[in-house]
Amino acid sequence: MDFRNSTIVEYLNGETELGCPVSLVGPHTHRPAWIRLRGPIESFGVFFRPLAPWQLFQISIGLLVNRAYAAEAVFGNGVLSLRQRMADHPSFEERVHLVEDYLLPQVAKFFGRTEIVSSALHVLQFQGAPSVIQLANHAALGVRQFERRFLYEIGMTPKLFSRIARYQLALDCKVASPARSWLDIAHEFGYHDQMHMIRDFQSLSGSSPGGILTQLGDMRPAALSDSSEALVQIAVA
Repeated sequence: MDFRNSTIVEYLNGETELGCPVSLVGPHTHRPAWIRLRGPIESFGVFFRPLAPWQLFQISIGLLVNRAYAAEAVFGNGVLSLRQRMADHPSFEERVHLVEDYLLPQVAKFFGRTEIVSSALHVLQFQGAPSVIQLANHAALGVRQFERRFLYEIGMTPKLFSRIARYQLALDCKVASPARSWLDIAHEFGYHDQMHMIRDFQSLSGSSPGGILTQLGDMRPAALSDSSEALVQIAVA
């Protein structure tokens, strides 16, 4: 959510466009673009847990994968009214209260978990470690049926989801504990060795572990690495 200058989205194919005042960015399996900032900048971010769009709004995760939308196209014009109220109240604490007032009614309508959503949460809980066979057994489904349903509901294969979960958890671990070595983190999250982790980072983000950490800067605060069950986190830039 931008209150001053819009971000500039620079796609890897050379195309550029201005970011929307309020954007909903889904989970990505690769890096499609770079985001360029131009000052003055005043923005506010709400970071949803990976499966929260389904649990809060019953929006299929599969529709969000590798996509970004103008938020009003998904949530309605009420989100633009929220942005205007937040612009009129520059205090961070006041803005947090406004966002909470907007989201809390959705928590009251919290949707239960499907077998597939439960399986995806299981992957996150166990750091991307379970095999597809274990996940299918956990969901009481055959492997092929499980893979089809997972792809439909989550928008990617269970193996890719597990890779991304492990990548994100490893990155969050480094953000939360900068003094830890990448080698130590690679061992904790089940990579065969540090080179295996580096190859996964390059494949998913287009950069090395150290490179992606530098590019993140303060855009992903350490608070987001908290492993609590909260559905959303709030940050300001």
